[in-house]
Amino acid sequence: LDQPGVRWVDAVDPSDEELKSLAASYSIHATSIQDSLQPEHLPKYEKIGSMVFLIARAFDEHCKEDCYTVRDLTRKVAVFYDGTRLITIHRKDQPYLKTLRERWSLSHATGDEAAFHIVCDILQASMQTYEEPLSAAEAKLDQFEDKIFLRRTTVFRLRELYLLRRRVTAFLKMFHLSRDVLSRLTAESEGHAPILQNVREELERVHFTADQLLENVNNLLHLYISLQSHRTNEVMRVLTVFSVFFMPLTFIVGVYG
Repeated sequence: LDQPGVRWVDAVDPSDEELKSLAASYSIHATSIQDSLQPEHLPKYEKIGSMVFLIARAFDEHCKEDCYTVRDLTRKVAVFYDGTRLITIHRKDQPYLKTLRERWSLSHATGDEAAFHIVCDILQASMQTYEEPLSAAEAKLDQFEDKIFLRRTTVFRLRELYLLRRRVTAFLKMFHLSRDVLSRLTAESEGHAPILQNVREELERVHFTADQLLENVNNLLHLYISLQSHRTNEVMRVLTVFSVFFMPLTFIVGVYG
């Protein structure tokens, strides 16, 4: 995107030479732009001179169902922003970035507010990618509740419930770190507070959903353990009744033996 007052360069899986060219063209420190492709980086905010360096992580819709680590569940995008110029760097193209590129390519917005608006759109869209997996997790949790109360839960099902808990915990970690990023971005951009409001509302919504979901998963785990303990007590009570019934016979056999 190259319009008066705003320029957005989106680099998808750039080579080392392309990264060096970007660093030289936009006066970005070579170390920072090389770090932008490190897969293990979590959401963060850094101020490097006049350049703001952001990292956002969005849910990877192609991840496996048994994934539960941050690196396997999400994909990162690095954002460099200095008022009117914006650079985004990521290894694989993502649907929400494609949508943003198409939308902003048709826009006629100009000025530094447009560039900052793109940054906010990237943050908000990355948060929206978590809506579908959180909804799927809620549906799966309802299935687990039915199976537990119908007494058809197996060890494998309990493992699935534990994996679900790990996945939601990873999401919450992303939201906590993203909240810190948003707070620092707000402090540095007081004049753009209204634009940031939508991002803040989206983050609070998915954070609340994940927090409630984690609480429900923990409650279900505790309930499952309590039910298993109760069933064990029932079995022990039946065995005790049988042992009391056979105790006189055992006594007579012992005496006559």
